Amino acid sequence: MSLRQPGQVRFPFHSQLPRDDGCGVRVLQMLTGMTYDQVAAMVDWGERSVHYTRWDDVCRVLRSLGWPIGAPIRTSEWSDIQGVAVVHVDGDHFLLYDSVNRLFYDPGEPEGPAVVTSHTPTSYLTVQPGERAPAR
Repeated sequence: MSLRQPGQVRFPFHSQLPRDDGCGVRVLQMLTGMTYDQVAAMVDWGERSVHYTRWDDVCRVLRSLGWPIGAPIRTSEWSDIQGVAVVHVDGDHFLLYDSVNRLFYDPGEPEGPAVVTSHTPTSYLTVQPGERAPAR
């Protein structure tokens, strides 16, 4: 079974490897089509050299881009997640999940998207890629 299904891929895939940080920025990069540097400039890491992303960072970036979002919702089941969502999973990691096409865009993997994941969700934020604000 192939881990990829090119006909159903809706977003460009970007891996964070070989680094172990930057997953939130990579997820936002895949979702928005912006470059890593453009997204990273919108996250305030201060003087930190390790770029770990939190929910407030993800939400702030999406809101500043005009995306209509709510608040993250706690869950431990993939079946709770509908549509496209930014998902925080075990291991303090973010990935992008497209439940319509059942694809996991995990920046912690060297290739993607994948049709399976070993991660368990802890919370998610549903996003509507087609309803984002016009490009500035």
